Amino acid sequence: MLVYDDFINNSKAFNMVKLDAERERFCHAYMFVHKDENFLLKFCEKVSKLFINLNEKDKQENNNLKIEKHIHPDVLFYGENSSINVEDVSNIVEASQVTPFEADKKIFVLLHAENMNEASQNKILKTIEEPPKNTYYIIACTGLSRILQTIKSRVKMIELDELSAFDIQKMLTNSGISDNKAQIFATCSNGNGSFAEKLATDDDFIEFFNQIVSCFYDIKGSRDVLRYSNIFNSKNVDKKEFLDVFMMIARDISMILAGKEELVSLKNILSKLKVIANTLSYEATNILIKTCIESQEKLFFNVNGTSVVDGMLFKLAEVKVKCRKL
Repeated sequence: MLVYDDFINNSKAFNMVKLDAERERFCHAYMFVHKDENFLLKFCEKVSKLFINLNEKDKQENNNLKIEKHIHPDVLFYGENSSINVEDVSNIVEASQVTPFEADKKIFVLLHAENMNEASQNKILKTIEEPPKNTYYIIACTGLSRILQTIKSRVKMIELDELSAFDIQKMLTNSGISDNKAQIFATCSNGNGSFAEKLATDDDFIEFFNQIVSCFYDIKGSRDVLRYSNIFNSKNVDKKEFLDVFMMIARDISMILAGKEELVSLKNILSKLKVIANTLSYEATNILIKTCIESQEKLFFNVNGTSVVDGMLFKLAEVKVKCRKL
């Protein structure tokens, strides 16, 4: 994972929280927002350390190590590997009533809050409104569209600083990626360090990414869908990640067709995108983007992932056929 420490230490967002600490005006609940999930995780860990160590300077090293390993008994992480459900919220509510074991406060870190359903959000609302003494909630989300307004109104919301291509390139280089690769993948990351790191280091993800690009080439009608349906509906494929990459490609093709090539984020495959753009219209790419958004909503509401992926692939086939007939 990329090391975000230097960027976090110098960020406006972290300095806002530090100012709260210096004035001893901690909010009972913070919501941090950024599209890079790993950056969010590291930021939440950093804030947790700040909170816990405020009155425990002599235990700082030990506290920090435990927080980084997610084994501190008073800093509890939820939502790392799956969505926070109603049962998890019940556990949070129950645990918040227990006095701290080692520190003078208790912290609950809720990751991927954008994936919490309405029932889970409503259940935790009262706890956020009236938290037990010395209990704090750190909520992290990659987007706000699914967060209830009642939750938003009861937290201190802070959007984390944007990561520039230069920032990401520097972190990639520091992690051992060559300067050339770091520059290429930082440029096409669209401010998401996690995405850039996957492109630079994860061979499986690179193959997965290239397969999505290929489906834009190869699918010309419904008969071509089956091959890619088998690929993208295998057990190890993250359906949300499929839709995210699909939409990024569609969005870049849309920029090319609109004559705004400078706004293309995936510049490392620009020549391929230009070829694909010749088979689509601007209206067709907008349909694909709209369908992607609708498909993401379906996934959120637990619609079968296979049908969501197949629906997306058939929509691509449909618009390709219509464009060919024009």
